[in-house]
Amino acid sequence: MGTNIQTFCNFLTTSDVMKILGIGNKTCLELFHRKDFPCVKVGRAFKISEENFREYFKTRRVYNEN
Repeated sequence: MGTNIQTFCNFLTTSDVMKILGIGNKTCLELFHRKDFPCVKVGRAFKISEENFREYFKTRRVYNEN
């Protein structure tokens, strides 16, 4: 019996990320195109592992510029 990549980790699609973050398609694609965003491109689709997604946002903060 073979194993597949889903056995090791779950991946989020751009659609999943849009729903989780409450952002639109354009903003989501800008995020996936950032050099520091740990995603992979599979064919024409972008994906990010749930673990990388959690780690990425655990370390990001927005500071008030006032």
